[in-house]
Amino acid sequence: MAADGLVNTQRFHLELLGEARLRVGDTRIPLERRTAAVLAWLALEGPHPKYRLAGLLWAESGEATARNNMRQLLRRLRLACGAELVQGTDVLSLCEGVVSDAAELQAHVLEGRHAEALALEGVLLGVLEYEDCSEFQTWLEGARERLDKLRRRAAVAESESREKRGDLTGALALAEQLLTMDPYSEEAWRRLMRLHYVAGDRMAALNAFERCRRLLREELDTTPLPQTVALAREIERGPPAPKQVPPPTSRLPLSVLRPPVLVGRETEWARMEAAWEAGQTIFISGEPGVGKTRLAHDFAASRGNYLLLEARPGEQSVPYSSHVRLVRQMLARVPDPNLPRWVRRELARLLPDQAGQEGLPPPMADEADRSRFLEAQCQLVYQLAASMDAMVADDLQFMDSATAEFAVLMLSRRHAPEPGGRFPRFIDTYRTDELSPQATVFVQQLVTAGLAILVELQPLGSAAVGALLQSLELPGAEKLVQDVTRHTGGNPLFITETLKYLLETGGLERGWPEHVPASGRGQQLIQQRLERLSPSALLVARLAALAKTDFTLELASEVLEMNPLALVTHVAELEGAQILRGERFTNDLLFEVVRQGVPGALGTLLHRRLAVALEQRGAAPVVVAQHWLDGHEPRRAAPFLVSAANAEAAALRHLEAALLYHRAAALLDETGHADEAALVRGRVRNIPTA
Repeated sequence: MAADGLVNTQRFHLELLGEARLRVGDTRIPLERRTAAVLAWLALEGPHPKYRLAGLLWAESGEATARNNMRQLLRRLRLACGAELVQGTDVLSLCEGVVSDAAELQAHVLEGRHAEALALEGVLLGVLEYEDCSEFQTWLEGARERLDKLRRRAAVAESESREKRGDLTGALALAEQLLTMDPYSEEAWRRLMRLHYVAGDRMAALNAFERCRRLLREELDTTPLPQTVALAREIERGPPAPKQVPPPTSRLPLSVLRPPVLVGRETEWARMEAAWEAGQTIFISGEPGVGKTRLAHDFAASRGNYLLLEARPGEQSVPYSSHVRLVRQMLARVPDPNLPRWVRRELARLLPDQAGQEGLPPPMADEADRSRFLEAQCQLVYQLAASMDAMVADDLQFMDSATAEFAVLMLSRRHAPEPGGRFPRFIDTYRTDELSPQATVFVQQLVTAGLAILVELQPLGSAAVGALLQSLELPGAEKLVQDVTRHTGGNPLFITETLKYLLETGGLERGWPEHVPASGRGQQLIQQRLERLSPSALLVARLAALAKTDFTLELASEVLEMNPLALVTHVAELEGAQILRGERFTNDLLFEVVRQGVPGALGTLLHRRLAVALEQRGAAPVVVAQHWLDGHEPRRAAPFLVSAANAEAAALRHLEAALLYHRAAALLDETGHADEAALVRGRVRNIPTA
């Protein structure tokens, strides 16, 4: 509603990237600091309790003062705009018709509109700082970093897209833009070097390598990674590359986006059929991406008509959100249901547009009012779902507690001795170890009483992965069964994400590549799983990622200076989260995400400690050298590279020995030990050339 009581039809655009302003047509209204904070939070995080948000912005004030300040802020905003931008009483959200450039940036990237995303420039909330609101300042810094990551992701994707279309000039411009966003990214430098070379400009590619090498030396006191050096050497050796237009790639096959056959779930399907015949509720649990939703939907569809109750991330703090979405869905199917007047009146508490001539009911005064309200919601669902055979409740772990009350009541009624009327069967899914303790107990009680079954979904085995790849009918995919199984651990979502990458990069035709990065939704799910670990367990996982195949419990105990009994507890937590199996990661994707997420300073320290510990254990010199290099200690790496070169020379692997000597000499030069570098280069002259 507008300030004068009329419905507002104007479209408001929040400019949050750069100077915080509100745009209405051609008019721009500057936003006060805390007002900008409220609008930015709601635009990027969605609905949020009003006074919890007030506590973030007036952390130094008492609760009463913070509440009053929030009310005044919203009033001033309403008067300045002549309309409502924010709606809700206890839970705030942006009104329909209010859009923001920050939210548009997120949407563009997630939906693949990368060029549009890159056009949205500026830092979130510009130069505004909130040092007096420490918790909000922490959120703001994280939000800024997330938007920067999205921009980098868009730049990479758009550069790849233009390269595939043959627009090498555009791809190069985006590669340079990517380096302005993250000048220390060697992956971005390698992209620029390769694009220059493919475009036929070998000198520009080598100049890019020199710029990279100088930046790393002067700013970080380190040297380029081996893969960056190897690419430079390959460019230096090779002839000037003719300009060529890579063939455009086709869209991803639908079979990859949604595999046509549900494989490897025959045993689980048989259990579900038996439970259906027995009238039992079916619970399906498992790790993210393992196929819970697909199994639930396919099974429900095989039984007839079904409704979907879908809980979503972030809804736990918004009461009744999942339930309201379900009711709206059912009312769309039955727009004008013949509901008892008392049920419709109670429904109006959640959906004011359903209130009759009597208007909204008064606030609930006692437990009897609350019981009547809950009973009305159950009656509503049963009546509207009477023609349904099943109801699928997906992602129970995200369901708000108020909706969960309805779910418990409906399940209890479903299993009453004489329920009266036709109730749909329930099929519920949730992520392992993410359900609330109360809900976990309720599920177990139903299972123990024989009223429900719990299907614990596991990743696919090698045979099932083979069947899945064969069903996709992708040339070359069936040869990669073992590689795909090892890389993904048999997680169906990870499999499809990996196949997307291989299709987009030509990996299916060339065979399994040396490196397959974590990307897409699979990476997001793994990151969410890591965020639930205890700090100590996450530290152990990070050490395992840096140590790679050298990781052992004894090594971890020494490097982390951790009591062995405590270490075993943390490893058990990692095994329970299906991150480690013994002393190895359950799949390569997990390894990649953990490795990429190690903070720089922590990684430097752990690499140094690993170098010391592995030297004492007699590890391969080249392994110890690499840990010293990753620990930013090139001088200490040089002797181990020389030792590795000596071993290669003794094995008559002359080329490998020469490369290691040169590498050691370069490190000695860069650390000011020219005399030692000359001696090392002298060894190269003694290596036979044939």
